[in-house]
Amino acid sequence: MSQSQEEPEAGMYLGRLGIKNFRSCYDVEVEFRPGITLLVGENNSGKSNVIEALRLATTPLNRRATRWFDESDLSHGRKAEEAQFRASYDGLTSAQRAHYIASLDVETNQATYATTYMRDESRQQMRPTVTAGPVDGPDPEPEKRDQIAHVYLAPLRDAQRELDSSDGNRLLRIIRYLTEEEEQEAFRVQANDSFTKLKEHPVLTATTKEIQGHLGELTDSVRGQTVEVTFAEYELHRLARSLRVKMAEAGIPPADLTESGLGYANLLFIATVILELRNAQHMELTLFLVEEPEAHLHPQLQAVLLDYLQEQAEASLKNDTHGPAGRIQVIASTHSPNLASSVGIENVVALRTLVDKETIQDDQGQEQKVLRRKTHALPLAKLALADNERRKINQYLDATRAGLLFARRVLLVEGIAEAVLLPVIARHCVFQGEDQAKQRRDFHGVTIINVGSVDFAPYITLLLSTVNGCRLLDKLTVITDGDPDVPKEKKTEEEPAGDGRRDAEEPTVAVPAEGDPGEDADADEDEPEDDDDDDDDAAVNNRKDRLTAHAESIGAAEHLIVAEAPHTLEADLLGPAVNEPVLKAAFLKQRKRSKKKWQEILDNERGRAWGFYLKLRQHRKFIGKGEFAHDVALAIENGAAFEAPQYLTDAIRGVLVDAPGDKG
Repeated sequence: MSQSQEEPEAGMYLGRLGIKNFRSCYDVEVEFRPGITLLVGENNSGKSNVIEALRLATTPLNRRATRWFDESDLSHGRKAEEAQFRASYDGLTSAQRAHYIASLDVETNQATYATTYMRDESRQQMRPTVTAGPVDGPDPEPEKRDQIAHVYLAPLRDAQRELDSSDGNRLLRIIRYLTEEEEQEAFRVQANDSFTKLKEHPVLTATTKEIQGHLGELTDSVRGQTVEVTFAEYELHRLARSLRVKMAEAGIPPADLTESGLGYANLLFIATVILELRNAQHMELTLFLVEEPEAHLHPQLQAVLLDYLQEQAEASLKNDTHGPAGRIQVIASTHSPNLASSVGIENVVALRTLVDKETIQDDQGQEQKVLRRKTHALPLAKLALADNERRKINQYLDATRAGLLFARRVLLVEGIAEAVLLPVIARHCVFQGEDQAKQRRDFHGVTIINVGSVDFAPYITLLLSTVNGCRLLDKLTVITDGDPDVPKEKKTEEEPAGDGRRDAEEPTVAVPAEGDPGEDADADEDEPEDDDDDDDDAAVNNRKDRLTAHAESIGAAEHLIVAEAPHTLEADLLGPAVNEPVLKAAFLKQRKRSKKKWQEILDNERGRAWGFYLKLRQHRKFIGKGEFAHDVALAIENGAAFEAPQYLTDAIRGVLVDAPGDKG
């Protein structure tokens, strides 16, 4: 057994849940990731059923149950049987293994609890029993099982009502989590003192005087009475009932939540729940169960929310030497492809329903066939994909998520290479420091639109034109290529002119035999044919001066930022010297026998970037740009040294800077 297995550092998390005879989950096992897991699937695939099973298998954090098992929860055709939820917990620390010894499988170091619901005929209801360990023995320490809890956010939650509720329970819990009893008592005393001082206000003294006058007329002749209009002595829970959470856009005075959109009220509510979770340190593990986190949120806010939840799950990890681990694990169900693209496919479990044919006996004892709709789980982490393949899929999903009409911050780019590389460069080159976590999260809210080397002007018109005094975006950032002209005479000096002929100094040679790489032959028998000059209208129209002039023509010059590459993306990545090994490896992966070609690029008298640009302009199929970008991105993800060219750094940082009138 490895050291990591003997001394897990992360602490316990729910690794899998086996569900039997519960709604559409006839017999299914769902696997979960330590930080965050997204359950995805079409309607009626079983997402809510899995979340409901988790609620029945664990204890609510506030100990107030809101979900009970009913006979109607039993699967169709299984009404006479029992339902069971078997939860297996992985990653236990040495301290946790000692605490959970009664439920521990010493061979796998997993703790297991099985909750079984069966009908109690005497009470005419479903009653739960809990067993522990791999052999389903009695649970001698239920208080340890209660250290595993959940917090549930319903799909149709009314965040405004929850936060504005007059019972004050949510705010009271947060106050008690965040402050000491002495501070709470000082607050209570100060609040009551302030109310007492208000007795001297003319509104109250005048009211008291008038009431006293009339009361005296009625009582002085018999037994005089004295009256005072004042405030009651408040306890903390009564003060909490008077508190209200207010919110508004930055720069605007906060107002009642009824004036805020449902989306931001929902985020505020989730923030208060996370705050409660982070301060519930007396628990070993708390499952944060969220149905449809995308409720009321546009795509960019969805991505930011998921990134934030991941950060909170990671931040909850701590040393449990002197107390419970206090870990948070997020499990969410969603219909949003945008959310699935934000967390990576390894954190996604796809739920599907398959129709199964069963044989049953009817009331007359005759056999008949019936169809059952049953939930099945597919954890995408288990797909037979190489790490690089999985990362490429994640990069593509990350790059192509787009909700143009909902976007707040937009980067328009010319091709797939920029779209693939920008998120990776932002995370690992521009915002790589620990103190820049917020910027990395903010960049998740940026929508990257690949316009496919066509004219940017229509997109600028769409996003920045003013209609009825407003525009879709307050600021738009465009990354474009400078595409300087190539002297005509260079055409025949460097490469063939496009008719398929090869250089005289590079004669065609036979393909090397297997095992003979032929690296220095530089024959390039797979060299693609040349194309005509790359001086098409789109390249010219996408130059910075043209785009700026177009924005000015629609009255949006100050709302457009154009980051222009001196040459083109691939060439200008070669500018910083530290990038050369990564780019060389990506180049030679496509052109295995072209080391001399690469050296020619590096030795160009006008500089390596110009040398690469010249090859790309003379030979439009010199490299597959999409594949080149993927390979470079993988190298950066794997920790290779890399530096962003200045124009990309400016664009990445600039897109996060608010424009005039943007109150974000």
